[in-house]
Amino acid sequence: MRNVPQETPPFQPSEGLTPDGTARVEEILARHQGDPGALIPVLQDINDTFRYLPRAALETVASRMEIPPAEVLRVASFYNAFSLEPVGRHIVEVCLGTACFVRGSGLLLERLESNIGVKTGGTDPQGRFTLRTVRCIGCCALAPAVRIDGITFGKVPLDRTADLLGRFE
Repeated sequence: MRNVPQETPPFQPSEGLTPDGTARVEEILARHQGDPGALIPVLQDINDTFRYLPRAALETVASRMEIPPAEVLRVASFYNAFSLEPVGRHIVEVCLGTACFVRGSGLLLERLESNIGVKTGGTDPQGRFTLRTVRCIGCCALAPAVRIDGITFGKVPLDRTADLLGRFE
């Protein structure tokens, strides 16, 4: 019979970060220490540092900020700005809004998938590019449009996709 509250064992991350990674997470947490609404800024800094949110980092954040891990994961998975999987050094986004789609962004996407060597949502094995789609980037007059690392390229012809990717290391 257990009617006596059991002491919870100390939290242990399920997977470890490298010593350098642990130091980076600790530095980020120290920078935001004492700020009660710092979860999103902390996650942004970790996402910027690692280019995604490693599980061990999320567990460390939950433990150190005394927030349930499920809450940290809920916030991390809600916002598009965060990634739970490693992403490439460059984010390639193909607009599939109506104007872009009508002007051939579907074919543009197929060409970029071929150039990069991954399907939509994937990252190439070298970690160079992550290919995504977006519904509208708000520049319909430039259709079909592609955005790479926040830079928008409009009226992109199919035969220029390789050149476009070549601009990014």
